[in-house]
Amino acid sequence: MAISFAEEITVLADRAIILTGANGGLGSALATYLLECGSRNLALVCHHETGQAETILKKFDLDPARHCFTAELTDEESVGRMRASIEKNFTGVYALVNVAGGSTNALSWKMTRQEFQAVLDQNLLSAFLCSREFIPAMRAAASGRIVNCSSVTAFSGAVGTAHYSAAKAGLVGLTKTLALELAPKNITVNAFALGYLEFGLIHHLSTELQDQVKSRVPARRFGTGPEVGGALRFLLSDEGAFTTGQVIHLNGGLYG
Repeated sequence: MAISFAEEITVLADRAIILTGANGGLGSALATYLLECGSRNLALVCHHETGQAETILKKFDLDPARHCFTAELTDEESVGRMRASIEKNFTGVYALVNVAGGSTNALSWKMTRQEFQAVLDQNLLSAFLCSREFIPAMRAAASGRIVNCSSVTAFSGAVGTAHYSAAKAGLVGLTKTLALELAPKNITVNAFALGYLEFGLIHHLSTELQDQVKSRVPARRFGTGPEVGGALRFLLSDEGAFTTGQVIHLNGGLYG
């Protein structure tokens, strides 16, 4: 029997959800959306600064000391400490949303190995390490959700993003493999292939370049936080339990 939206909000309120990259544009938007949907067991993971995450939590009368965490997500020991800290504050982690990432811009033949590796680590290795850390508890509970944030560039490529596009394509492979491995334990693993959104990396471009990008999007606009959040809410819901190993393209019609 289908549950009502009100009942779904109650379900979200009771389940511990971890959101990485919570201080960035997409992370902040998704944190706000989940809190508006009633989530009160939300663990927000930031790289160093927690200012934006703390501001969001305070708007919903939640204590940043309980809900905010910092970690270097490309470092195994730091991720392990983050997990231990979260488990002290929350019982039974239900979902992990891997948002953390980053990029630079450089043509492939001018890109250093260090630059390529750093972006690969920020986007792909971080998702792997976080997933590996929380999977055992999800398996023990025979329940869970993992959502990874890939990109349209994983499928189309983009000039100056050899490292970023490769990392986001790697996330698709990671998502599909984890989905196969974890399905017998009622754990779903899915990914978003995100197009251009109204926050985040798009603001590294000039207004003129932003307008050029927008003109290529069939919807003629950038995506919003609630539009990504709505898809996330479905994947976290009980009604999303049969959806796994999928890449959901949220791109306004821009596939290349």
